[in-house]
Amino acid sequence: MSKHTVFVEAPPFAKFSDAEMRRLLDDERLEVLDWRGKRVNTPGFVEALATADIAVTGNSLTITDELLEKLPNLKLIAKLGTGLDMIDIPAVLRRGILLCNTPGANSVAVAEHTFALLLGYLRNVPQCDNAVRTGQWEKARTMGGEICGKTVGIIGLGNIGSRVASRMAGFEARLLGTDPCWPEALAAKYGIERRELNELLAESDIVCVHCPLDETTAGFIGKAELALMKPSALLVNMARGGIVDEDALYEALRGKVISGAIIDAYSQEPLTASPLFSLDNVILSPHAGAFTTDALNAMSRMSVDQLFQYVDGATPDNLVTAE
Repeated sequence: MSKHTVFVEAPPFAKFSDAEMRRLLDDERLEVLDWRGKRVNTPGFVEALATADIAVTGNSLTITDELLEKLPNLKLIAKLGTGLDMIDIPAVLRRGILLCNTPGANSVAVAEHTFALLLGYLRNVPQCDNAVRTGQWEKARTMGGEICGKTVGIIGLGNIGSRVASRMAGFEARLLGTDPCWPEALAAKYGIERRELNELLAESDIVCVHCPLDETTAGFIGKAELALMKPSALLVNMARGGIVDEDALYEALRGKVISGAIIDAYSQEPLTASPLFSLDNVILSPHAGAFTTDALNAMSRMSVDQLFQYVDGATPDNLVTAE
């Protein structure tokens, strides 16, 4: 019986536990090529990938139509995480290649990181730490704000946005939401008021972005949208770069059109230079929302589970279709 060749590219795969890698290595039906952490321009990368019929990928590998032309054996892409904006989905499906991802595996991690950054901003946690370290016992200089009683608008109420909503309810915030697939049960449970985007932006004290990046959300929040927000408002983007126009955001922050921002995703990553670096009313995070040991282990496990479903002749649980 011929073996399946599995090309593992995703750097976070089995990073904190080797259990899932061992599942692959111990199965006699599989030959495993471990290229974790390598880039597409690494010598031999594409040639090795071309021998594989299964690829385990992450956010670092951009899968284009041009790359797929060089991969005649590829039959399954198992993507760690939910986001698929680095994959040309029509090109994949047109070739009959199966594509699956791991929705929900990192939703708790991203939701909790949202609150870590948000509370850190509102309560000036970095400034508090610096004040004590430098002998500045001046509480008034670290005066902060609260979530309780604020109006929080959530853009995107999927796996992550819904968890943010449930936690915001615990903070006794008023909740607004917008999503093309409106979750009636979730909205009823947590009292989320449905709004169009412009209404949500105008009413909210805190705007949290948790929608996917696609052709409908690219440039979703630009100069005009930022101008609708309250001067006291805070924008939180925990989703994808490209949804928020970073140049427009810089100008809005510099000009006090809005009060502040928290950003965990950027149009170009890694972010090595940005005018945002010069501002003190923004907290920047290195797209680290999903990076907990729990989430990465769960993503690895879900990917391997679906890989074996395919090998066993079954349909992967989270198969991505054209819809």
